[in-house]
Amino acid sequence: MERCEGYFRLENRRCDRTATRDVRATDGQYYQVCEHHARQAWTASVAHWNGQSDIRSSAPTPLRTQARQARPLETAAVSR
Repeated sequence: MERCEGYFRLENRRCDRTATRDVRATDGQYYQVCEHHARQAWTASVAHWNGQSDIRSSAPTPLRTQARQARPLETAAVSR
């Protein structure tokens, strides 16, 4: 596979590891990531890159799925 499309936000750089799997990000697109980014899916970010360069061609996107909105609880009427 190609180079991992994982993105280190704190270091503002691309991951140097080899990608081992495809994962879907919150934007609905698939990204190739290494084992490290696949395990850290809750906090990992990915981006599309220009070839093997460190120049991003898309904005960083989180891997984790968007949290579902909680439904309001239905309370039963309590008779006294």
